[in-house]
Amino acid sequence: MSIYYIAQLLLILVFPILAIWYQQKSRLSKWLSAIVLCYLVGILLRNFTHLPVNDGLAQQATELSILLAIPLLLFSTRFLEVSSYFRQGLGSFLLCILAGLISCIGATFLFRGQIPEAWKIGGMLVGIYTGGTPNMQAIGLATQAPQNYIILLNASDIFSGGLYLILLTSILPNILGRFMRPFDKHSIGAAQPGQTDSSKESYEISDKTLWYTWGAALLLSLSVLGLTLGMSYLFFGSLEAIAFIMLLLTSLAIACSFLPFVQRWQYTYELGEYFLLVFCVALGLQADFSTMLNEGQVILQFTAVAMFATILLHLLFSVWFRIDRDTFLIASTAALYGPAFIGQVATVINNRQLVLTGMALGLLGYAVGNYLGIGLAHLLFWWLS
Repeated sequence: MSIYYIAQLLLILVFPILAIWYQQKSRLSKWLSAIVLCYLVGILLRNFTHLPVNDGLAQQATELSILLAIPLLLFSTRFLEVSSYFRQGLGSFLLCILAGLISCIGATFLFRGQIPEAWKIGGMLVGIYTGGTPNMQAIGLATQAPQNYIILLNASDIFSGGLYLILLTSILPNILGRFMRPFDKHSIGAAQPGQTDSSKESYEISDKTLWYTWGAALLLSLSVLGLTLGMSYLFFGSLEAIAFIMLLLTSLAIACSFLPFVQRWQYTYELGEYFLLVFCVALGLQADFSTMLNEGQVILQFTAVAMFATILLHLLFSVWFRIDRDTFLIASTAALYGPAFIGQVATVINNRQLVLTGMALGLLGYAVGNYLGIGLAHLLFWWLS
């Protein structure tokens, strides 16, 4: 095991702790959140230094951290409370899908003369903006897209998506708050017993009870994850059924949130946030932009036009239908990123009540993204023939 491997592992595990300390102590954290800081440090080390990056380690850290974070975030969720917000969240999510379809169709016609088989990219982008990268790869296989299209499109999505993620977790919520109506956090009543609010309470890291709670919560999260992966292997013979894994993991975590002893746990959400920051550092380390800038500038332009047109149309639809700021942001995150980034955005806007809604919408995107992407790709092929 090389010194670089150990240094990278320590960076992934330790830097999030420093970022949490920075977020608690620095006034700048309102504009440069811990999430953005972790994401940026990974990108900077990957693209602006000569330090070797172990892609396998970064990939493993990304996958494991998000699979551990999801149950920890959901353990503190009170289902009966947040389910009341799902209807409006679904409406905003459907508007985002509509915006994505319109934007990807327009971008395909705009770039059809510059990219051979642009209809395949249009279909794959719909998959990204409905469910995420797993949909994009599935649609690429279904349409027999060239492998370099899939690689370059993924890199372009990381670049453009990373820029939007930075805006989501820094200045965008404050800007949107100036003209979008606020989310009514008290429309359902007081918080359920056992629910905590990190914006109003503080905790001491030296508290033995806190460490006991975190240890028990992490053990339960590992148990839920192990059961989920075991069921996936039993049913499918592999661990590649991403939608099934995410759905079952979420379902089991929700079931655990109803257990009386889990409802008494405090600050499991904060432990989940740590693993989300680990996820951000590891993801940033995988964002190699050199190949994309050298070989895929047109695809980068295609992706950027489609993505930001989707965001703008979704925003205009949301303002027209008077959807509140928080619901718009969570629905946008669910559509463009899937369930993985819901926790980060919910933390930035200080609204845990929408975490489960966002997770459910992201999983819905996994379910319908392939149908929409493959269907649109063939429709575009017919139009362009």
